[in-house]
Amino acid sequence: MEVQTLKPHQYSQWNTFVDQSPQGDVFCYSWWLEAITKSNFKILVIYDNNEIVAGMPLALDDRGKVNIPPLTRTLGVLYKKKDYQSDRRKISAERKWLSELLKYIHLNDFIQMCMHHNFTDWLPFRWNGFSQTTRYTYILNYKKKTSNELWLNLDLRNREIINKTTKNGIKIEITDDFDLIYHYESLSYERQGLKFRIPYNDLKFLDDAIKKRGNRIIFKATDNFHQVHAVLYIAFNQKSAYALLSGSDPKLRKLGGHTLILWEAVRYFSERVEYFNFGGSDIEKIEAHLKGFGGTLTPYFHIYNENLTWKRNDFWYHLHETSFHLKEVCKIVKNKIIQTMRRK
Repeated sequence: MEVQTLKPHQYSQWNTFVDQSPQGDVFCYSWWLEAITKSNFKILVIYDNNEIVAGMPLALDDRGKVNIPPLTRTLGVLYKKKDYQSDRRKISAERKWLSELLKYIHLNDFIQMCMHHNFTDWLPFRWNGFSQTTRYTYILNYKKKTSNELWLNLDLRNREIINKTTKNGIKIEITDDFDLIYHYESLSYERQGLKFRIPYNDLKFLDDAIKKRGNRIIFKATDNFHQVHAVLYIAFNQKSAYALLSGSDPKLRKLGGHTLILWEAVRYFSERVEYFNFGGSDIEKIEAHLKGFGGTLTPYFHIYNENLTWKRNDFWYHLHETSFHLKEVCKIVKNKIIQTMRRK
């Protein structure tokens, strides 16, 4: 058993391992990491009998610390797909591999990372000083599900909305228009009083890498007047599809195009991948919307360094609050000026 940091000429072997690993998603490929981190990453692996049996892709931030890159839902630990004689032997083997990998990851160089939902044993992290919190996503497993069963899995409200949209002439098309997704994703953030933080050129660079390998599709919902109601960006590999980016026209949102487009994406991938990952959300309204598509609430681990994460989050929290209060002060001052001018 030998731990190595892979060199670029070994990345093709890693990408093949990603395809075979139960924890291997589109975010784990070397080309994804190259694009999203601008080549600021490394991949730790364990070789046994000249084959990779376990590995961890480590994305680094601008301080050289392991962190979660934008849009990268899961990285974490990947294990070789293997049949074991018992759960005990499986746990023992995977703990041995993970414990060996963690010898090469210093806690002070680690901020946070999200595991794949198939990764279920985080105890070696705990024994090495890392902390954990549980997050949730909704996952739709397509196994042995017919199109009619997928439809009946939707909650009643979503079925009513979808029927209404189709009667009103809203239809779903596949497009290659990247600018469309960036525009409507930004609009969705604006609707929530936020700013989409990923610069256009950075997201376009990532999209070019995904598109080059055929691992993305963009849907758009339009009506008979050629108005765009909603857009949806899906990143996928042969195992899973992720609803990665989405947005809608705030003026047309009540017509339900954002619901229809997600349903059509679910249908599209039903015979192409094993499962559809809706992504989950900490925002109650978004979570409630995703819950209505029939996925199973599924936990996954967020591993973090409690000291570094607390300091980082505390800083950004107060920076965000300061920005919010400055905006409110500006609004008050503006209103005072307008009132004064009206009195004159």
